[in-house]
Order: sequence, then structure tokens, then C-alpha cells
Amino acid sequence: MDRAPIDSALILTTTRIFNRPGEPSPASPRTMVGGLSLFQRTILTLQRGGISRFIVLAGNETEDLRRQLRSDERIRGEVRWLPVLEFSPGDPRTWEIFPGLFGAPYLVVGTGAVFPASLVARVRQEAGNNETLVVVREGPSSASGIGRSTFFTEQFLSSEASPPPIPPPGAPIALPNAMGHGRVREGGQGVVMTLETPATPILDVDLAVIPEGFTASGWATPQDGPFPMHAALERAVRRGQARVLPLGSDWYQDVCAEGMAGPDEAERQLLRMLKGGLEGFVDRHFNRRCSRWITRWLVRTPLTPNGVTVLATAVGVLASVAFGVGGYAAGIIGALLFQLSAILDCCDGEVARLKFMESAFGEQFDVVLDNVVHLALYAGIAWASFEHNWGPMALLLGGFAMLGNVAAFVVVQRATRMRKGLAPERRRVVESILNSLVSRDFSVLILALALVGRVDWFLPLAAIGSNLFWPVLAFQLRSPNTSAHV
Repeated sequence: MDRAPIDSALILTTTRIFNRPGEPSPASPRTMVGGLSLFQRTILTLQRGGISRFIVLAGNETEDLRRQLRSDERIRGEVRWLPVLEFSPGDPRTWEIFPGLFGAPYLVVGTGAVFPASLVARVRQEAGNNETLVVVREGPSSASGIGRSTFFTEQFLSSEASPPPIPPPGAPIALPNAMGHGRVREGGQGVVMTLETPATPILDVDLAVIPEGFTASGWATPQDGPFPMHAALERAVRRGQARVLPLGSDWYQDVCAEGMAGPDEAERQLLRMLKGGLEGFVDRHFNRRCSRWITRWLVRTPLTPNGVTVLATAVGVLASVAFGVGGYAAGIIGALLFQLSAILDCCDGEVARLKFMESAFGEQFDVVLDNVVHLALYAGIAWASFEHNWGPMALLLGGFAMLGNVAAFVVVQRATRMRKGLAPERRRVVESILNSLVSRDFSVLILALALVGRVDWFLPLAAIGSNLFWPVLAFQLRSPNTSAHV
């Protein structure tokens, strides 16, 4: 019988699932990271991962958190609020209530971390029927969730050395930082000490799936203390009654109120994990590195991703005006402004992904305005070249460059829609051409030409290049019925 995927989550805003003695307390759910509070980010991440029902255990910040959700049109899931004073996570009876409220297995999540939606989706996919699942940073050494590690110390004795005293059977062996049980045996010319310890994974990732029967009557013991769920999950893993799911290729970044794992580090982690679409070498290795610094400032402003796109376009058009003025100084200013426009062009997508504001319209809006900048750039350089040295030839080359840009735009739109349906080899060729057409790597070439005072040399290169790649791309798309083969 197929199981229904998990679609419910319990969100802890005042505590963690797993107690971590000696570590700083988790940051407040109102803490801003990447333009969103940790509370908003947690719900939006869960929602994108497939969760649609939420119960929030909230404390004194309840009204502020409610206000955040009421004003956020991105939140589409059903949210129910419970006061932590009446439903304390430290009271085992609280956990006995949740199965009745959810009516199905549910995910327990804390707001003291940032993590990707792909991790949530993987947890939902991996969770089996009535199975307890705990996410860990590293997996155990056996499928049951319990590993055994053996520590051997051998001391070979010479005829002059006296063997160390052998403890009586059952006596403990005192070794620093060791837990478990050991045994000592005499073997030939030496003494071999063997220490066996349970190699259970450290439970410190606040993502766990709780099945309906896990908190049935008697699930907690008086020795579990103020963190009964921590103790119960640790016990279940130790006994092989819970499955652990290693992070693998996903990531999980704690956000503490103080120390090295603070909001700034979490924001840097989010930026490091962002991935752009089609982009060239300069975008990957220069523009993206610069854009992250600007994006960290932009997410603190009211600017939307589309607003950042307009800003990048305005800077690009201003660059074309500088090129149109002509002269060495204007060429340098134009080249620098165009490079800044290319950097800002990376920022709009980063802001969109950080704030969960991606949209099909925004993507198309970005592409259209990128081409507006390119057309303005060709026009500006062509006008200055016409005025100063190239005459009508400059206008002809500029016209060819603009015509090639428009043709490339049309073909790129078609290629973007079709590339997933192409055979693998042809898809690789198409994506390679797309990278060449949509990237702004040529901004470095323009800057180099500006430094030697020959921006006008870019005109014939643009006229040839823009009319060279799009016919090749169109040829690769000649068989629309070609499908991918695996």
C-alpha cells in the first residue's frame, strides 16, 4: 500500500529538538537572515519542500510572528498556533497530543537554522510508513543505526619488561574520552586491550519525522529530563528503532544568538549555496563574487528582484550613454558602468532566490531588459564611432550587431523551451551555445579595449559574433521532435 507523503510540520520557535549543552542558544525566530526572518524562512523552505500544514509552538513573540505571516502573500499553507506555556516541549504529555492534531506522521523543525528545500523534499521522500526518521550530519556505520567501533592497544613485552597488571574479569578499563565496555585478554608476548563503544551518530540537526505511534502512552521515562523528545529519539536510534538520514549533498547551518554561527555566517552560507542559471566564466568567477557583497545590502532594502533588474538596466543604459559621448575618459566610465551592470544583473536572481520571490515573469523581464542594454550598448558605441572616425561604416556595423542581437533573442527563447527535450549530446551543444549568447563575459573585452582607447574595435566583433552563434543554435534546434535518451 502506498503511503501518503508527509505534509505536516510542527515548528518549535522557543527551543531545539536536541539539547546542546555548552553551545549558544538558538537565535530568535525574528532574526533577519537574507532579507527574511528565520521564522518566515523556515516556513517558506518547508512549503517549497512540500509541507502545507503547520502547527507553531510560539512564546512571547507570537503576535510579531503572526503579523509576519499575515503580510506575506507567499505563505499559502494552513497555520495553527499553540502557546508554548500550555504546550511545553518539556512535558511528555504535549507530544502525546500532536498525533491527534495532525492525524498522520509529521515533521518536527526548529527555527534556529537555515537549510534548503531539497533537504525537506528528501526527508519526505525517504520517510517510510510509521517510521521514525532523524536527520544527522554524518551517517552511522551500519544500516540499523547502530555502529560498533573497536579500539585496540597492543603492548609488546620484552624479556626485561614486566607485563602491566591485568584487571579482574568485569572490571572497567579507564580510558580517557571513552564510553562503553571493554575486555582485556592475555595473548602470547603481549597484552591486547579491546574497547568496544557504540558509534551512534550525534543527533543535533533539528529535522525529525515522528510517526503516530512514537509518542504513545509510556513513550517517555522519568529519566528523560526536560528534553524528552531528544532522549526518546536518541534511545530509538541506539536500539535501531529509528532510521538516520545523513545530510549527504544537502546542508544545514545553525543560527545561534552569538558566536561564530551567527546570522552573518548563515547569510554567507545561503549566498554560497545559490546557483545561477546559464552564465559564463566571468559571471561565475568574478561577477558572482562581487554580486554577493551587493546582494547582502540589497536584501535589507525594500527593492524587489524586478526593482534590482530595473536598476541594473538603468546602469547599463547609462554606460551606453557614456560610450555615445566618445573619448578616452568616457570609454573608461562606460566600461566600468557596464561591468557594474553585469554584476547587478547577477544580484536580481540572488535576491529572488534568497527571498523566495522567483517568478516566470521576473525571469523573462530580466532577459528582455538584458537585451535592451545590449541594444543600447551597440547603439552608443556605433554613434561615437560614426562621429569620430568610422563614419557610415560604424552605423552599418552597429545595425548588424543589433539585428543579430534581436535574432539571437528569438532563437534563445526557443532553445530555452526546447533544450530539455533534446538528446543529451545535442543538449550539451545547445547549452554551450546558450552560455556564449546569454553571458556578459564580453564586458571584460570592452573594458580592455577601453583601456587602450579602442572601444570602436568592439563593433565589428559584435556584428560578426551576434550573427555567428544564433544560426548555429537554430541549426541545433532543427529537429523539435528529438527527445532525450537515457
